Amino acid sequence: MTHEEKYNNDVDDEIKELVITRIEATPSDLRLSMGGGKTMTKEEMIEHVKKEDDIGKQIIRNHISFIKAVANGEVTSALASVE
Repeated sequence: MTHEEKYNNDVDDEIKELVITRIEATPSDLRLSMGGGKTMTKEEMIEHVKKEDDIGKQIIRNHISFIKAVANGEVTSALASVE
């Protein structure tokens, strides 16, 4: 494994852990429905993220998009425009 591959795997693992931590920090009655499919519990979401299946990858992408939007000030701007 090259240094770059190891770095990418480490980053991927760190991102997965970040997403799992964010999910764990949400209320215990949180449910998620993606694309009109069945709803998932927090535990089911975490399992999908750990497996890195299609649903888990989508959950990760959504969390990363939200984090980027917060960092870029997009969320604050959107909230301020609602007032």
